[in-house]
Amino acid sequence: MAKVKLGLSRKSLLTGWPLVGLIGVGLTAIALGYGGATGSLENACTVTVQAAEVTVRAAPSATAQAVETLRNGQEVPAEAIVDTGFRKLTGGERWVPSDSVAATAGSVC
Repeated sequence: MAKVKLGLSRKSLLTGWPLVGLIGVGLTAIALGYGGATGSLENACTVTVQAAEVTVRAAPSATAQAVETLRNGQEVPAEAIVDTGFRKLTGGERWVPSDSVAATAGSVC
């Protein structure tokens, strides 16, 4: 019986440049998936307390429960969220009056 050749070789298609391209696409997908985690480290929002003392509140309200007191010059991690004149700090429900803090140099808020 005669052998019929179909023009297909047994050489893998995943060698050389096709393999490099596939790896590149995979790494790009991973980077985009985790971009939020690494991006927040590079452009983290940090604020510096400008007032003598600032009361951290459990909600964005002057009458909300006090949970902590910050001192002048203290740097704290914050979020880019401002609600009714209060900036949200990281680490749960922690809010300070937005006019009592300023973005630290190099920080993106």
